[in-house]
Amino acid sequence: MAGLTLDTAGALAAARDLGAAGWVAAELLLAVRIGMAEGSAARREGETI
Repeated sequence: MAGLTLDTAGALAAARDLGAAGWVAAELLLAVRIGMAEGSAARREGETI
């Protein structure tokens, strides 16, 4: 995920503000990070074609 950043502390705070707690907040962050990585990979694939 070179070049991608995620404010983990801020994202956790936002998840908790939305009512997520504990592992639910961690799962939400994981989903966001996976989505960022997949989007980055898709853009890279598009550039090489």
